[in-house]
Amino acid sequence: MYEWVATFSGIEVRLRALRDFCFDRDSILNAVDKRTKVVFICNPNNPTGTYWNREALTDFLSDINGRCIVVVDEAYGEYVEAEDFPDTIRLIDRFPNLLSFRTFSKIYGLAGLRVGYLAGSKEAVDILKKTCVVYSVNTIAQDCALAALEDKVHIERSRLHVRREKDYMLSELREMGMPIQSAEGCFIMIKLPISDTYAYRKFLYKGIMIRSMTGFRFPNWIGVSIGLHEANEAFLSALREIKETSKEAFL
Repeated sequence: MYEWVATFSGIEVRLRALRDFCFDRDSILNAVDKRTKVVFICNPNNPTGTYWNREALTDFLSDINGRCIVVVDEAYGEYVEAEDFPDTIRLIDRFPNLLSFRTFSKIYGLAGLRVGYLAGSKEAVDILKKTCVVYSVNTIAQDCALAALEDKVHIERSRLHVRREKDYMLSELREMGMPIQSAEGCFIMIKLPISDTYAYRKFLYKGIMIRSMTGFRFPNWIGVSIGLHEANEAFLSALREIKETSKEAFL
């Protein structure tokens, strides 16, 4: 999305390839020059689930040395249970060029309200406030977001559900012999021997919506979100049927 918005706005975008499904720190640093204004890092990354730990992120910020804004998109951060995952808000005092993006659309389940928040130094936030749309978040959404922050039980229940269902799905996919990419987050990537856009239509015909990964530059991969157990079973059943009807491709 950042790439599309920047391109539509006439801004040069410098994409850097992942290495082993992870952000390539050296490649990103080599792309930064005096004209660079913003670097976007999705942590954990969607759709690969990989992440930079506390040491990797602080080393990167030190190397940037305030030359540009670094935005860390943590939309799926609440799902991460790894102890070395960085808390970017605690790093803002040390790195005033750091901005942290978070949302209530994922683990909090408030996607329909379109509400999230940004954390940064006062100087950075004051500049950004000049570009904000007035009343961009309505009062009902704000009240729901504040209530969600206090609902610790929901967060823990959601983490437990995703952990349990992801383990179940990974076990079933490995038994089917499917190549997979999964780390943190509430999603799994699966590589197919057929076109992902074709697979999208096959799944949709069965009433299941998956995400084709060609748009993420992963052709023939699909992305699947962890849902309720019944939905996960329905997906696996549909995948088995598609695999059975496309035997030659899956050999």
